[in-house]
Amino acid sequence: MSQSIRHTKANKPRIYPYNGDVTPGDMDRVQAFSYGLNQPFEELYEWGREDKMAVDKGILETSSSAAQLEYGTIDTYLKLANLASTPVGGLTLSDFSSSKFDIITVGKDDYNGDLEQIIWSPKMVLDSISINIADSEARMERAFEFSGDFCRILKHDNKNFIYKKETIESGYSEDAYDITLDDPVPSENPNVSGKYIERIVRTRSSVNEELDLTTDYTYNDGTNILQILSATTGDVYKIYYTASSWGTAGDPTSLNDADDYFIDADSVTVTLQSGSGDEVELDKLTSLNIVATLNRIQESVIGSNEKIINEVENATVTVSLGGRVKNSTIFEILMGQAGNDFGVLDAELFKDDLILRVKVYEDETKTSFKIGYKSTGLFMTTATPEEGNANEFETESVTLQSDNLKISETLSDITS
Repeated sequence: MSQSIRHTKANKPRIYPYNGDVTPGDMDRVQAFSYGLNQPFEELYEWGREDKMAVDKGILETSSSAAQLEYGTIDTYLKLANLASTPVGGLTLSDFSSSKFDIITVGKDDYNGDLEQIIWSPKMVLDSISINIADSEARMERAFEFSGDFCRILKHDNKNFIYKKETIESGYSEDAYDITLDDPVPSENPNVSGKYIERIVRTRSSVNEELDLTTDYTYNDGTNILQILSATTGDVYKIYYTASSWGTAGDPTSLNDADDYFIDADSVTVTLQSGSGDEVELDKLTSLNIVATLNRIQESVIGSNEKIINEVENATVTVSLGGRVKNSTIFEILMGQAGNDFGVLDAELFKDDLILRVKVYEDETKTSFKIGYKSTGLFMTTATPEEGNANEFETESVTLQSDNLKISETLSDITS
């Protein structure tokens, strides 16, 4: 039965990588999701006039955030980085620098019901990654923040977001290449007369290019034939349009019951090391938070209605550690003197070569490694060596900072 308002059980986020030949995928284990819109504007006046002449609107600013349970797979990270597989050595923050992706949320009238609408945010970029364990009995979580320039709500005859991929096989010798789009048939964009194809991205020799209607391709709504005017062997074409149905392929979203549903704090090992010193497990740790922020240059260029320049200028990684006070073990590590029975731990001499490793396992036995996080070159920015009220056990906290974060499903990438 259709609900009068939408419940989150009837909605599903999905990621469509923009660059390269990377398969779209659902965003699983999502606990919270949001979209936000901000319209920059300036009201224009002139001498001799009381009311404004016009409103000059700037480029729309869109934002999105998602909170996801850690479930031990790297799939979401790979989609966001536009990668089909983990690079040798692990995924790093630089892998997200030039990546873009579309995010859609498939909204139905009820769980497993009929599609009502899709919210589509094209060409988003990743702004931050957070990894969090709130306390020693909590589930491990991830969080992401995204930004972009566009947001579209698809309804009625345009409510289905369709993605097609066409690869030009070897031996092709003709320039023009026909693709029939009849399953389903594209719907005309009601805002732009004659527009049936929302976007085509071509990947040729690892170069991604968005194609232009008439110059690079044509579409005949009578025959439903999309013609690529100049194709060559090895080209990959990713075609996006809206339609009134999913076609025979059906709803692209599905439930993931194959992977873990969540991972608890008891299945995680956190270690800290100074340079070539001993790697020490933080066994009195009660909370962990890692925030990797990608500081981007986001600028438009003359002749464009979107921020074409959105490269990462630098990254900031902040690590917050909280725990119980016993014998200042964590401060011995900051000093580079772990296990040395060192007599004076001088905060002015704390090291800037610290290495944090977070190893995530399938369960508390810690025999099956799932995913890991590593940051090097960390240094202390703030610390509270002891804190507590009368008649309570004391706590301590440390904040570290660096500019890198590695993510991998291979243990040796984290331990090396």
